[in-house]
Amino acid sequence: MKYQIKIKSLNKQSILIYQKFLVNIFNKTNIKYSIFNLPIEKKRVTLLKSTHVNKSAREQFELKKFSYILQMNEKINVYLLKFLFLNKPKSVSICFKNL
Repeated sequence: MKYQIKIKSLNKQSILIYQKFLVNIFNKTNIKYSIFNLPIEKKRVTLLKSTHVNKSAREQFELKKFSYILQMNEKINVYLLKFLFLNKPKSVSICFKNL
C-alpha cells in the first residue's frame, strides 16, 4: 500500500526545515520513502500606484509557491501521522493520500 504526502508553502526555508524533519523521522523509523520536487508556481500581481491618470506608475509583486511530494511504500502508524501533522510549521500545508 502506497501513501503520498503533498507539502506546500510560500516560505522556502520553512518547507526545507520540515522536509529535513520528515526525512529524519522516516530514517529513524526505517520507512522507505522517495521525494519528488514539484516546479515552483509563480503568480505575479500588478497594481497601479495612482488612482487616476498615471498608468506608468505601477508596482509588481510576485508570489512563489514551493511544493514537493513525499511518497512512502510502507504502512504508517496512525500515531506517527498525528505526530507529523501536529509538528508542522504554520506556513506549511499538507495533503495526505492513499494510492
